[in-house]
Amino acid sequence: MDASAFSHFSTGTIIARDNDHVVYRLDPKDGQGNASVYSVLPGVEVISFHFQTSRYIPTLHSKRNILELNHCQEGRAECRMKDGCLQYIGEGDLFMNTMSNHSHCIELPLGHYKGINITIDLEKLTGQLAEYLPDFPIDVSELANRFFVNDECYFIQAKEEIQHIFCGMYSVPIEARTAYYRLKVLEVLFYLYYFDVAGENQKKFYARQQVDTIKQIKKKMTEEIDRRFTIEELAQQYCISPTVLKATFKGVYGVSIAAYMKEHRVRQAASMLLQTRQSIGDIASAVGYKSQSKFGAAFKEIYNMSPLEYRSKYESK
Repeated sequence: MDASAFSHFSTGTIIARDNDHVVYRLDPKDGQGNASVYSVLPGVEVISFHFQTSRYIPTLHSKRNILELNHCQEGRAECRMKDGCLQYIGEGDLFMNTMSNHSHCIELPLGHYKGINITIDLEKLTGQLAEYLPDFPIDVSELANRFFVNDECYFIQAKEEIQHIFCGMYSVPIEARTAYYRLKVLEVLFYLYYFDVAGENQKKFYARQQVDTIKQIKKKMTEEIDRRFTIEELAQQYCISPTVLKATFKGVYGVSIAAYMKEHRVRQAASMLLQTRQSIGDIASAVGYKSQSKFGAAFKEIYNMSPLEYRSKYESK
C-alpha cells in the first residue's frame, strides 16, 4: 500500500489494517468519525468517510499537485477554502479542488456526513495510467487543468450519471472494495474526460459574514424552539434582507427555514417523548405547536406513526 495513505489522519487511531487498506477512528471536537483508506492505483486513494459531528479539521497533504474529488451520499458539508470562499456539498453532489485551494475546515451543518473522497497525485498517476487504459490514454494533469481555468475548485450538482458511478461504492463488500474502487476511479476519469466543463452552472459561493449571520439566526430559532419567528422579524433583527436570509439559509442547510425547523421540532419532541413523562400536549407546546393535531400530523409525516405510538414502541420498559 502507498505509504502516503498512513499520513492522512495523524490525529486518528488505526482500528484495522491489512495489505490494501487502513481504517481510522477519528475524534473531531464534538462527535466521532471513521475513515477507510484504500490505495487503488499509483498515487490514487479512495477514502470512505462517515461522521457524526458538527466540525472536522482535515489533515492536509504536503504536496500541492493533488486533485481531490468529494462525493456526498448523506448529510451536508461546508468547505472553507483557502481563498476564503465557502462551498456547500449536498447529497449527490461532486466537488473538485486542488490542494492549492484546499479546505482547512469542514463544518457539517446537519451534524452528520457520509461520503467518498478520491485523491489523485497527478505526478504519480501521469505515465502510469496507460497501463490500465492502453487503448485510451488520458493525460490526468491536462484533464484537471480543464476544470480549473478560472478557479481552483469546481462543483458538479447531483446528476444521475454521478449517482450511477458512486452508488455501488457505498455498498460493495469489503473484500472486493480495492478492485471495485479501482474500476470506479477509471470510470470517474472517463466521465470527467467527456464532461462539458463550460456547460455546468457553478453554485454560488457564500460570503462568510452572511453565513455567520445565518448560523446565528438558526441558533436563535433552535434554542427558542417554543417560539415561532417570522422571516421579516428575523431579517429586521439581524439586518439582512428577507430574500437573502431565505436564499442563504437554504444554501447553508439545504432546505428552507420552515422545513428545517419542522424537522428539528419533531426530532426534539421525539427525544422528549422517550426521556420525559410529559403529556403529548405539553411536548407539542414546548416545541412550538399550539395545536396538538398539527403536531401529530407533522410527527407522523417524519416518523410514520403518531407520537403516542412512538412512545409506546420505543420507551424503555
